[in-house]
Parts: sequence; C-alpha cells; structure tokens
Amino acid sequence: MIVVCPSCSARFQYDDARFQGVPRKRFRCPKCVFVFEVDNPSLAPKTVPESIPMEIPTAPIPSGPADIKQDLADSNTRETTARNDRDAMLMNAGITSGIPSGMRFSLAFLSGPQASTVRALTTAQTVIGREEGEIITNDPECSRRHCRIDIHSDATVWLVDLGSTNGTFVDGVQIFGTLQLTDRQEFVCGRSTFMLLARTVDAHGMG
Repeated sequence: MIVVCPSCSARFQYDDARFQGVPRKRFRCPKCVFVFEVDNPSLAPKTVPESIPMEIPTAPIPSGPADIKQDLADSNTRETTARNDRDAMLMNAGITSGIPSGMRFSLAFLSGPQASTVRALTTAQTVIGREEGEIITNDPECSRRHCRIDIHSDATVWLVDLGSTNGTFVDGVQIFGTLQLTDRQEFVCGRSTFMLLARTVDAHGMG
C-alpha cells in the first residue's frame, strides 16, 4: 500500500502484512517526522478481480534432430517463463517494464566522485552503488549496492534504500524503505548528491 503523510504529502510504500491484524498503525513520516495513524486496508471490504490466464505463443522451432528441437523448445519455455514472471512481478509492484512513453528521466551528479555528470535512466529499475548496479558512484562512503530508483507505469519515481550502511537522505532526513521523488528533488548517498530530472518529450524525442 502507499501511505501519504498528511503533513508534508510525502508518499512511501508499506507492506500490508506488517499490520499483523491490528486495525490501525501509527507512522512517523521519514521526511518530516510527523506522527499519524493509518487504518489497516485488509480489514476494509474489497473486491479482488479474478485473474485471467494468458496464453503465451510458442516460438517457432527450427527443423533439425529431435533432441536439438527439444532443447530449443525447453530453452524458449524457460526464457519466456522467466521474462513473464519478472514482468508480472514489476506490474504487481506498479513498475513498468520500460520507461513510460513520452517521458525522459535522468540523474545529475551534483557532488562526489562523479560530480558534473548526468546519467540517463533507461530502465524501470536502476541500482546505484559503489561497485554494483547500473550507476557506479566510485564513492567510498556508498555501500556496494546503496539504493534503487523505481519508475512506475504512472510515471512516478520512487527512491528505495537497499539497507545501506551510511543511509540515503532526502532533504537532510534519512529514509527507511521507499519514498517518492519529484522533478529536481535531491538525495544523498555517502558523499554523492544526486538530482532527479524528469521531462516530457514529444513524438520526435524533444523535451
């Protein structure tokens, strides 16, 4: 579920299961530290849509010996299943498998070893880390896998701390879990400061 702070309107994700059956829980906003209560959504009546199975077309198998054809068929099935499982997981989390149409996202390095550079975000999930991920900071105060940027299908952008040692900070406040970012909002990992840049683009790719 998405919890919205009534004081500063910051949005962050929270696992419904952590309510553990209690009717409501008290939250402290990770951005402005305002304390507020949220009702357990599982106790409210809701309708769950019936899932509809999807048929996956089988890729054509080239002619050849029976064992090669079977190996190709097995390989195609495994790759298709893995891809669909990943896409389904991202869709359930509200994350598109690619950048939403008509949008362009990038990160500007404001300080740190990569200062004065800009990196385009070309995938729905981008890991930032000292040694691993799509964006390598080379920052000794960053964790190996420090945080992640998630771009959802509705073009919202979410910052996820990956259990970093020194923490991830937005507006000087350490975040825990997931927090929504807006255009030109800054966040800090170690000695590195980033700014999110979100732009709409026309059919010719001009923003």
